[in-house]
Amino acid sequence: MKNKKRNLFHTFIRWGLGIHGSIHVIETAVNMYEKAWISAALSAFIAFIMIAGALIESGDTKEE
Repeated sequence: MKNKKRNLFHTFIRWGLGIHGSIHVIETAVNMYEKAWISAALSAFIAFIMIAGALIESGDTKEE
């Protein structure tokens, strides 16, 4: 039961990171459209970190 809750929690975190990263990708596009280059760069960096975190979490879960 404890392992099932842990897996569910990891799935929730993984999806949350992926969705949050996707929102930042959209934000990056909007910032570029508005020619807000510094905001676009920061949003792109944050999107990369969030999506990379989701992928790393996915890899860690599969190894267990």
